[in-house]
Amino acid sequence: MTADDQTTEQPVESLRELAQQAAVLKLLAERVAAAQKDVRKRTQLALDSAAERDGVERITAKLPTGEAVATIGLRKGETGPVVTDEEALARWVRATWPDEQWTETRIVRTIKPWKLAELLGEMEAAGAPKVTDKTTGEVHEAPGVVIKPTRARTHGITWRKGGKDATAEAWRSGALAHRLAAITASEEDTA
Repeated sequence: MTADDQTTEQPVESLRELAQQAAVLKLLAERVAAAQKDVRKRTQLALDSAAERDGVERITAKLPTGEAVATIGLRKGETGPVVTDEEALARWVRATWPDEQWTETRIVRTIKPWKLAELLGEMEAAGAPKVTDKTTGEVHEAPGVVIKPTRARTHGITWRKGGKDATAEAWRSGALAHRLAAITASEEDTA
């Protein structure tokens, strides 16, 4: 055995410790992911209610000591045009601009992707499924398109300077033990 072989081999005890650490971290990651999904859903519902009821759109996250570590705030959703009947829209584009090559016929008529993006952009800017003919100035109602939410409202966490370190220290010191106990509890404990 060469010196290089000795430096790359893991002692058996070290491998056991790594296996234990891998198993513990895997379980913790699974439990944290499930808890995060649950608290994210409940936080969104609470923020939506507070925004509707009181106009509150952000809240400060504080440690048990009262130290502010982060701000949780609503992020606006987006609304825009959504094609609900592509065939009807393609027929309308072809009938409205028959001399243009913006559509193509396959089994059904479709709109070329670049033109569809352009039309939807105009509808989004108008806030309605309407398109203005640039040649005639005529405003057309586009069939097969509705304006509706395209991305749900959500929330995000903005950490304050030093907030992550303070939270990690509160976790290490046990100050957050009551908050984190449910994450590590067995399934029988929570039933």
